[in-house]
Amino acid sequence: MNAILKDLTALGVHERLQLVEDLWDSIAEDSLPPISDEVYEEVCRRAAWADAHPGHGKSLEQIAEKLGVRL
Repeated sequence: MNAILKDLTALGVHERLQLVEDLWDSIAEDSLPPISDEVYEEVCRRAAWADAHPGHGKSLEQIAEKLGVRL
């Protein structure tokens, strides 16, 4: 592992930051559970409603307050 780190230090800051971002994205993609078509369609439907009705939804803070949950 030390040889890999030594090679990475030869990269510029921008290149190392891009590598970190790429690694993070690959981890996030691997750790996402698959979602069904029904769930995906429901999320899209709700997102479309929220886009069509700005200001009519509730914020996370409002929902938490109604449920008595502290964020």
